[in-house]
Amino acid sequence: MTTLCRFQNIFLPLLCLLPVALAEEPPPPSPVAQEVEPVPPPSLLSKISGLFDIELPRLDPPGTFKLIFHPHVGDLLRRAYIRTDVGVRWAANDHFGIDAEVATYATHGLRTKNYGTGIGQVRSGVKYVFQEWPKAEYQTSLGFDVALPVDHPPVDMTDGLRHYTPNFAIQYRPPTHPRWTTFAGANFDLVTATNVLGTPAINTPRDDSFSITSGAIYDMGQVKWTLQATYTTTAGIGDVPENFYSIRPSLLWYAPRKFTFNSKTQWIFGVGANATWGPDGFHLGTSSRVRAEITLRQVMRNIRRATQRE
Repeated sequence: MTTLCRFQNIFLPLLCLLPVALAEEPPPPSPVAQEVEPVPPPSLLSKISGLFDIELPRLDPPGTFKLIFHPHVGDLLRRAYIRTDVGVRWAANDHFGIDAEVATYATHGLRTKNYGTGIGQVRSGVKYVFQEWPKAEYQTSLGFDVALPVDHPPVDMTDGLRHYTPNFAIQYRPPTHPRWTTFAGANFDLVTATNVLGTPAINTPRDDSFSITSGAIYDMGQVKWTLQATYTTTAGIGDVPENFYSIRPSLLWYAPRKFTFNSKTQWIFGVGANATWGPDGFHLGTSSRVRAEITLRQVMRNIRRATQRE
């Protein structure tokens, strides 16, 4: 067993226990304030692969550090291995954020084929947000993402290409309709070949491409409805001109803390559909996601306070 496999077998079980370890203790009652302000509903801050594939121009509160745990539970039925994305996200200040993620795989034993365990892809990105620009109701961001296949993962886990993706996004929240958010974005996807064998997704370019995305979010607090439409083309940038279209509606449920024992972990459950048109014809698929976001902002603050008291 390689060092990487040992690391994964130790790290993933510990990460599953973090929601319990980071459970909040009830704060002591305040002698002055008798009423506690309600906790604001969670915000949709970053893309959720397979359901909401655009980076919105939003960030967590400054100093927030999050661990992301995203098992692909549907793999138990569709594949001989299960993929699990593990990552971190840090909001350095009001404008700048960094994230990094590794896509791991492990044979689950429900089928005869054995893929072992390992890391199939590494992703990272940076984002700079222009708050209230060009007007007070708008937010705009510039970002740059990188996705690299590594090692020798199962051939259907990645497309085997390196992706370098500069991107732009803008959102608008009308003051008279606070539940609605409309957004638009554009990005270049610049790819290079590797020696990692991969399988491209249906109606997905394997060449340099340019994409335009637009859509809307209807925010009901713990429940969020999303809709996005994307046009992608390799014309003028790739070797062979091709066009791709997709429409992706989804429903996301941010589980209330009362269902997670008041843990600092935010569990997100989502379902969605994806209709695509392109060189592979018309394809309609569905997807479901389970994701955990473990916020360490309060924990780190308590550690700093304890250190200062010493």
